[in-house]
Amino acid sequence: MDPIINVENLSKIFGNYLSRARVTSLRDISFKVNKGDRICLFGPNGAGKSTIMKSIMGLIKPTNGQILVKNFNAYRKQLLVKKIIGYLPSDLNFYLETPCGESLYHFGALRGLSRKEVKEEVNRLLEMVGLEIWADLPPKLMSSGMRQRFSLALATIGDPEIILFDEPISFIDVQGKLKIYQLVHEYVKDKSKTIIMSTHNIQDAMVMSDRIIVIDRGQIIIDGPITEVVTKRCKSMEIILASDLPTKKQIKNAIGDEQYELAGRKIIVKAEDALQIAVNVVNKLKASNIPVFSFRPFVEQRRKESKETEEES
Repeated sequence: MDPIINVENLSKIFGNYLSRARVTSLRDISFKVNKGDRICLFGPNGAGKSTIMKSIMGLIKPTNGQILVKNFNAYRKQLLVKKIIGYLPSDLNFYLETPCGESLYHFGALRGLSRKEVKEEVNRLLEMVGLEIWADLPPKLMSSGMRQRFSLALATIGDPEIILFDEPISFIDVQGKLKIYQLVHEYVKDKSKTIIMSTHNIQDAMVMSDRIIVIDRGQIIIDGPITEVVTKRCKSMEIILASDLPTKKQIKNAIGDEQYELAGRKIIVKAEDALQIAVNVVNKLKASNIPVFSFRPFVEQRRKESKETEEES
């Protein structure tokens, strides 16, 4: 059986050859997604997760490589691909003044549903996300968590085969999280829907996905079953700083109380939840303008070999 999504040697560079600022967002990545998979793209802010999501939607033209969605080229066949994908972006964007029911009706009509089908979908989805009393009220009156749940209804109207969640529960309340968890499990278990989500929260990833693809600087560093990756392969992580080293005091001020040890340009994290701590550390360093070169699983043997090489030279 062919994969429902096939990412082949995908690279994306923003900026042309004459521009001063050229940013490489994705670097020759490849992975396949089968029907019914629940996959999490995991990594720190700026790792390239959203670029992958938008590329699957056909919203971004690859610099190299391609993405096939049900054997359609995602960028060249955007209209066909969008009919089978529901997309919840990290930045919510809809008409704040328009009543929720009217917006859902509009989105359903765009997906080709009949009037009767749209009316049924509007009622079903508002009830599913716990917003049935908001049919005649606009999103501008909602809290941020309620708006996120409403966006879920917009993303899933028309019963798409593939659902993309780009940081779906970043700023959402507990009730909203439970609704999203419920939605994911219902779609995968009952309808064999394919779910791809991106996040930098490992707890959300473990609840909502079965497989995790860890991304750093636009490259895949780990791809495997989420339980195995978290419990066996990522108990130790190393974060490599850029060449301009900050002082230990600057690092401590930026990271705070996170668990780590410092070894030259490397920050080493050893803990049961080392993967999550490492992502937190990378995000904190970036927020403090301390440049990070990369992060990856730490292998003790690698350190021994490095020391032996230094002694021999």
